[in-house]
Amino acid sequence: MVAGLVDHDVAVRVWRDRPGSVLVRHVAAETSVTRWVDGVATEVGLLHGCVSCTVREDLRELLSTFAGHTVVLHLDPLLEPDAVRRKLGVDVECVITVLDAATWLDDALSDASMTSDRRTVAQVVVAQAEAADVLVLQGDADERTLAVLDRLAPGAHRCTPETVVARRGKRPRMMPLAPECGVSTAVFTADRPFHPARLNDALDSLLSGTVVRSRGRLWVADEPDVALHLESAGCGMHVGEGGPRGGKTTQIVAITLGEPDVITDAFAGALLTDDELSFVDSIRKLAI
Repeated sequence: MVAGLVDHDVAVRVWRDRPGSVLVRHVAAETSVTRWVDGVATEVGLLHGCVSCTVREDLRELLSTFAGHTVVLHLDPLLEPDAVRRKLGVDVECVITVLDAATWLDDALSDASMTSDRRTVAQVVVAQAEAADVLVLQGDADERTLAVLDRLAPGAHRCTPETVVARRGKRPRMMPLAPECGVSTAVFTADRPFHPARLNDALDSLLSGTVVRSRGRLWVADEPDVALHLESAGCGMHVGEGGPRGGKTTQIVAITLGEPDVITDAFAGALLTDDELSFVDSIRKLAI
Protein backbone atom coordinates (compact mmCIF):
# COMPACT_ATOMS: atom_id res chain seq x y z
CA MET A 1 0.00 0.00 0.00
CA VAL A 2 1.60 3.26 -1.19
CA ALA A 3 0.33 6.60 0.12
CA GLY A 4 1.41 10.22 0.01
CA LEU A 5 0.13 13.73 -0.69
CA VAL A 6 2.80 14.23 -3.38
CA ASP A 7 3.38 13.23 -6.98
CA HIS A 8 5.59 10.14 -7.15
CA ASP A 9 6.37 6.97 -9.09
CA VAL A 10 7.15 4.83 -6.04
CA ALA A 11 4.20 2.46 -6.56
CA VAL A 12 5.37 1.78 -10.13
CA ARG A 13 8.91 1.13 -8.88
CA VAL A 14 7.66 -1.39 -6.30
CA TRP A 15 5.43 -3.06 -8.90
CA ARG A 16 8.33 -3.45 -11.33
CA ASP A 17 10.48 -4.97 -8.59
CA ARG A 18 7.81 -7.63 -7.94
CA PRO A 19 7.48 -9.84 -11.07
CA GLY A 20 3.94 -11.15 -11.40
CA SER A 21 2.46 -8.47 -9.14
CA VAL A 22 -0.61 -6.39 -10.02
CA LEU A 23 -0.64 -2.60 -9.89
CA VAL A 24 -3.93 -1.09 -8.69
CA ARG A 25 -4.57 2.63 -8.42
CA HIS A 26 -7.65 4.54 -7.29
CA VAL A 27 -8.20 8.17 -8.31
CA ALA A 28 -11.08 10.02 -6.65
CA ALA A 29 -13.41 12.43 -8.45
CA GLU A 30 -16.48 14.31 -7.19
CA THR A 31 -19.02 11.52 -7.73
CA SER A 32 -16.92 8.46 -8.52
CA VAL A 33 -13.58 6.73 -8.15
CA THR A 34 -11.56 5.55 -11.13
CA ARG A 35 -9.85 2.23 -10.54
CA TRP A 36 -6.84 1.41 -12.70
CA VAL A 37 -5.62 -2.21 -12.85
CA ASP A 38 -2.38 -2.56 -14.83
CA GLY A 39 -3.46 0.40 -16.95
CA VAL A 40 -7.11 -0.59 -17.52
CA ALA A 41 -9.62 1.93 -16.09
CA THR A 42 -13.00 1.20 -14.48
CA GLU A 43 -15.40 3.78 -13.00
CA VAL A 44 -16.71 2.92 -9.52
CA GLY A 45 -19.69 4.79 -8.08
CA LEU A 46 -19.08 6.67 -4.84
CA LEU A 47 -20.63 4.96 -1.79
CA HIS A 48 -22.52 7.44 0.45
CA GLY A 49 -20.02 10.17 -0.38
CA CYS A 50 -17.04 8.38 1.19
CA VAL A 51 -13.91 7.77 -0.90
CA SER A 52 -12.26 5.57 1.74
CA CYS A 53 -15.35 3.36 2.02
CA THR A 54 -15.63 3.12 -1.76
CA VAL A 55 -12.01 2.09 -2.20
CA ARG A 56 -12.19 -0.42 0.64
CA GLU A 57 -15.35 -2.10 -0.65
CA ASP A 58 -14.03 -2.13 -4.21
CA LEU A 59 -10.80 -3.74 -3.00
CA ARG A 60 -12.62 -6.48 -1.12
CA GLU A 61 -14.20 -7.68 -4.35
CA LEU A 62 -11.15 -7.03 -6.51
CA LEU A 63 -8.60 -8.75 -4.30
CA SER A 64 -10.54 -12.01 -4.34
CA THR A 65 -9.82 -12.23 -8.09
CA PHE A 66 -6.07 -11.90 -7.48
CA ALA A 67 -5.63 -14.62 -4.86
CA GLY A 68 -2.04 -15.79 -4.80
CA HIS A 69 -0.71 -12.58 -6.38
CA THR A 70 0.95 -9.60 -4.77
CA VAL A 71 -1.10 -6.44 -5.28
CA VAL A 72 0.67 -3.06 -5.18
CA LEU A 73 -2.00 -0.52 -4.24
CA HIS A 74 -1.35 3.11 -5.13
CA LEU A 75 -3.76 5.11 -2.98
CA ASP A 76 -5.37 8.35 -4.06
CA PRO A 77 -3.19 11.17 -2.58
CA LEU A 78 -5.98 12.25 -0.22
CA LEU A 79 -6.45 8.85 1.41
CA GLU A 80 -5.06 7.72 4.75
CA PRO A 81 -3.79 4.11 4.82
CA ASP A 82 -5.51 3.16 8.08
CA ALA A 83 -8.89 4.33 6.76
CA VAL A 84 -8.54 1.89 3.85
CA ARG A 85 -6.94 -1.15 5.46
CA ARG A 86 -9.24 -1.08 8.49
CA LYS A 87 -11.70 -3.98 8.13
CA LEU A 88 -10.26 -4.82 4.71
CA GLY A 89 -9.85 -8.46 5.73
CA VAL A 90 -6.49 -9.06 4.02
CA ASP A 91 -2.87 -9.00 5.15
CA VAL A 92 -1.22 -5.71 4.23
CA GLU A 93 2.43 -6.61 3.94
CA CYS A 94 3.77 -3.09 3.98
CA VAL A 95 2.58 0.53 4.04
CA ILE A 96 4.86 2.92 2.16
CA THR A 97 4.35 6.66 2.55
CA VAL A 98 6.03 9.16 0.23
CA LEU A 99 6.59 12.69 1.48
CA ASP A 100 8.22 15.91 0.34
CA ALA A 101 11.05 16.20 2.84
CA ALA A 102 11.40 19.97 2.40
CA THR A 103 7.74 20.88 3.00
CA TRP A 104 6.30 18.02 5.08
CA LEU A 105 6.90 19.57 8.50
CA ASP A 106 5.32 22.88 7.49
CA ASP A 107 2.28 20.94 6.22
CA ALA A 108 2.16 18.90 9.44
CA LEU A 109 1.96 22.09 11.52
CA SER A 110 -0.39 24.05 9.28
CA ASP A 111 -4.03 25.06 9.58
CA ALA A 112 -4.69 24.77 5.84
CA SER A 113 -7.91 22.97 4.94
CA MET A 114 -8.37 20.29 2.33
CA THR A 115 -10.57 21.42 -0.54
CA SER A 116 -12.33 18.05 -0.74
CA ASP A 117 -13.57 17.59 2.84
CA ARG A 118 -13.40 18.90 6.40
CA ARG A 119 -9.96 17.52 7.17
CA THR A 120 -6.87 19.71 7.32
CA VAL A 121 -3.72 19.13 5.30
CA ALA A 122 -1.94 18.39 8.59
CA GLN A 123 -4.41 15.64 9.50
CA VAL A 124 -3.79 13.93 6.14
CA VAL A 125 0.01 14.10 5.99
CA VAL A 126 0.46 13.18 9.66
CA ALA A 127 -1.87 10.16 9.40
CA GLN A 128 -0.12 9.01 6.24
CA ALA A 129 3.31 9.25 7.86
CA GLU A 130 2.46 7.58 11.15
CA ALA A 131 0.91 4.57 9.36
CA ALA A 132 4.10 3.88 7.41
CA ASP A 133 6.38 0.89 7.65
CA VAL A 134 8.57 2.64 5.07
CA LEU A 135 8.96 6.41 4.70
CA VAL A 136 10.20 7.56 1.30
CA LEU A 137 11.72 11.03 1.49
CA GLN A 138 11.75 13.07 -1.72
CA GLY A 139 14.48 15.67 -1.26
CA ASP A 140 16.54 16.49 1.81
CA ALA A 141 15.00 16.61 5.29
CA ASP A 142 16.39 18.81 8.03
CA GLU A 143 17.17 17.48 11.48
CA ARG A 144 13.92 18.71 13.01
CA THR A 145 11.83 16.88 10.42
CA LEU A 146 13.79 13.66 11.02
CA ALA A 147 13.37 14.06 14.79
CA VAL A 148 9.61 14.47 14.38
CA LEU A 149 9.39 11.41 12.13
CA ASP A 150 11.41 9.40 14.68
CA ARG A 151 8.62 10.06 17.16
CA LEU A 152 5.66 9.91 14.80
CA ALA A 153 6.67 6.66 13.09
CA PRO A 154 9.23 5.03 15.39
CA GLY A 155 11.02 2.16 13.71
CA ALA A 156 9.83 3.00 10.19
CA HIS A 157 12.52 2.40 7.56
CA ARG A 158 13.55 5.58 5.74
CA CYS A 159 14.81 5.68 2.16
CA THR A 160 14.73 7.62 -1.11
CA PRO A 161 12.55 6.88 -4.17
CA GLU A 162 15.58 5.31 -5.86
CA THR A 163 16.29 2.92 -2.98
CA VAL A 164 12.75 2.03 -1.88
CA VAL A 165 12.22 -1.54 -0.72
CA ALA A 166 8.92 -2.86 0.63
CA ARG A 167 9.51 -4.32 4.07
CA ARG A 168 7.23 -5.14 6.95
CA GLY A 169 7.67 -2.76 9.84
CA LYS A 170 9.05 -3.84 13.21
CA ARG A 171 8.25 -0.85 15.32
CA PRO A 172 9.10 -0.34 18.97
CA ARG A 173 6.11 0.43 21.13
CA MET A 174 7.67 3.53 22.70
CA MET A 175 8.58 6.73 20.91
CA PRO A 176 11.75 8.59 21.98
CA LEU A 177 11.01 10.79 24.97
CA ALA A 178 14.26 12.77 25.19
CA PRO A 179 14.24 16.18 23.43
CA GLU A 180 16.12 16.37 20.14
CA CYS A 181 16.68 19.30 17.75
CA GLY A 182 13.96 21.27 19.53
CA VAL A 183 11.45 18.41 19.23
CA SER A 184 9.95 17.11 22.49
CA THR A 185 7.34 14.66 23.66
CA ALA A 186 4.89 16.04 26.21
CA VAL A 187 3.26 13.39 28.42
CA PHE A 188 0.42 14.29 30.77
CA THR A 189 -1.32 11.87 33.14
CA ALA A 190 -3.85 12.51 35.90
CA ASP A 191 -6.09 10.52 38.22
CA ARG A 192 -8.85 13.14 38.57
CA PRO A 193 -11.33 14.52 36.01
CA PHE A 194 -11.18 17.73 34.01
CA HIS A 195 -13.44 20.69 34.54
CA PRO A 196 -15.25 20.81 31.15
CA ALA A 197 -14.95 24.60 30.64
CA ARG A 198 -11.28 24.76 31.62
CA LEU A 199 -10.57 21.70 29.46
CA ASN A 200 -11.78 23.63 26.42
CA ASP A 201 -9.23 26.33 27.20
CA ALA A 202 -6.46 23.77 27.75
CA LEU A 203 -7.09 22.17 24.37
CA ASP A 204 -5.94 25.42 22.77
CA SER A 205 -2.39 24.55 23.87
CA LEU A 206 -2.44 21.79 21.25
CA LEU A 207 -3.48 24.21 18.48
CA SER A 208 -0.65 26.71 18.83
CA GLY A 209 1.06 25.76 15.57
CA THR A 210 3.87 23.90 17.35
CA VAL A 211 2.20 20.51 17.98
CA VAL A 212 2.53 17.94 15.19
CA ARG A 213 0.42 15.19 16.75
CA SER A 214 -1.39 14.54 20.01
CA ARG A 215 -3.49 11.64 21.21
CA GLY A 216 -5.22 11.01 24.48
CA ARG A 217 -8.04 9.56 26.54
CA LEU A 218 -9.81 12.12 28.70
CA TRP A 219 -11.89 11.86 31.87
CA VAL A 220 -14.27 14.82 32.13
CA ALA A 221 -16.37 15.54 35.21
CA ASP A 222 -19.70 15.88 33.37
CA GLU A 223 -19.15 12.57 31.50
CA PRO A 224 -18.13 10.28 34.37
CA ASP A 225 -18.80 6.98 32.60
CA VAL A 226 -17.38 7.81 29.17
CA ALA A 227 -13.78 8.06 28.02
CA LEU A 228 -13.30 10.81 25.46
CA HIS A 229 -10.77 10.23 22.68
CA LEU A 230 -8.55 13.15 21.69
CA GLU A 231 -6.60 13.38 18.45
CA SER A 232 -4.97 16.40 16.85
CA ALA A 233 -2.58 17.10 13.98
CA GLY A 234 -1.26 20.57 13.35
CA CYS A 235 -4.19 22.92 13.88
CA GLY A 236 -6.86 20.26 13.29
CA MET A 237 -8.47 18.44 16.22
CA HIS A 238 -11.13 15.82 16.92
CA VAL A 239 -12.60 14.95 20.32
CA GLY A 240 -15.26 12.26 20.54
CA GLU A 241 -16.51 9.33 22.57
CA GLY A 242 -13.96 6.58 22.96
CA GLY A 243 -16.13 3.99 24.67
CA PRO A 244 -16.73 3.19 28.36
CA ARG A 245 -14.20 4.60 30.76
CA GLY A 246 -12.00 1.78 31.99
CA GLY A 247 -10.32 3.58 34.85
CA LYS A 248 -9.98 6.90 36.64
CA THR A 249 -7.11 8.16 34.50
CA THR A 250 -6.35 10.65 31.79
CA GLN A 251 -3.36 10.41 29.48
CA ILE A 252 -2.26 12.78 26.72
CA VAL A 253 0.87 12.43 24.57
CA ALA A 254 1.94 15.20 22.19
CA ILE A 255 4.85 15.64 19.78
CA THR A 256 5.75 19.32 19.93
CA LEU A 257 8.30 21.82 18.68
CA GLY A 258 7.35 24.10 21.55
CA GLU A 259 7.91 23.81 25.29
CA PRO A 260 6.26 20.63 26.62
CA ASP A 261 5.62 22.31 29.97
CA VAL A 262 3.20 24.72 28.28
CA ILE A 263 1.02 21.74 27.38
CA THR A 264 1.29 19.84 30.66
CA ASP A 265 0.72 23.01 32.73
CA ALA A 266 -2.36 23.91 30.68
CA PHE A 267 -3.97 20.52 31.30
CA ALA A 268 -2.94 20.45 34.96
CA GLY A 269 -4.79 23.75 35.41
CA ALA A 270 -7.92 22.27 33.85
CA LEU A 271 -8.32 19.48 36.42
CA LEU A 272 -10.90 19.71 39.19
CA THR A 273 -9.53 21.28 42.35
CA ASP A 274 -9.83 19.48 45.70
CA ASP A 275 -12.85 21.60 46.60
CA GLU A 276 -14.54 20.94 43.23
CA LEU A 277 -13.82 17.24 43.51
CA SER A 278 -15.39 17.10 46.99
CA PHE A 279 -18.46 18.94 45.70
CA VAL A 280 -18.87 16.51 42.78
CA ASP A 281 -18.52 13.53 45.10
CA SER A 282 -21.20 14.99 47.40
CA ILE A 283 -23.62 15.49 44.52
CA ARG A 284 -23.11 11.93 43.36
CA LYS A 285 -23.74 10.54 46.83
CA LEU A 286 -27.00 12.51 47.04
CA ALA A 287 -28.03 11.13 43.62
CA ILE A 288 -27.42 7.60 44.82
